[in-house]
Amino acid sequence: MEEPAVKDKILEQFSKSRKDPNAYFEESHFLDYLTSPEHRKDSVKNSFKGVRAYYRFMNALELEFGICFTLPDLDKYYSVDTLTKKVIERISKRPGNLMILKQRNTENERYFFEIGLILILIGVYAWLGIHLVTIVTAIVIGIIIYWIVSSKIHNRNHNKRLTIRMHSIKDVA
Repeated sequence: MEEPAVKDKILEQFSKSRKDPNAYFEESHFLDYLTSPEHRKDSVKNSFKGVRAYYRFMNALELEFGICFTLPDLDKYYSVDTLTKKVIERISKRPGNLMILKQRNTENERYFFEIGLILILIGVYAWLGIHLVTIVTAIVIGIIIYWIVSSKIHNRNHNKRLTIRMHSIKDVA
């Protein structure tokens, strides 16, 4: 795939992933413009909303191009041009992409943290009974568990869709 075509597809996915698709953005740190209002330079992953937008965008790119980003790739902030080069590099490394996907699919989901939060909640209820503190604690813990579990479910579904996408590329190639 040619670099201009890859760049156009990245910008198209970027527009689809943004809250305000037609708003201004700077190509040198365009990922900070995924949210509205935009973040300061290279700080999109400093908020819950920004982290979710960032990873959903990167997942969309993986599906679009049939690639898998490594963990170090996902830890970086990219300009449009550097992300285009990274995507082209990942496209050329098909065996590596398949290996990363296989690792993702074989990872077992562990829910130790969520179980720990539920045990803490049970302990608070056993110690204090029904009280304003326990109700607020239950709401906070519920939100935390929801956030974590929904992200795990999204990642699992993304990996299933990516597996199907990568096998369709394999059949075409």
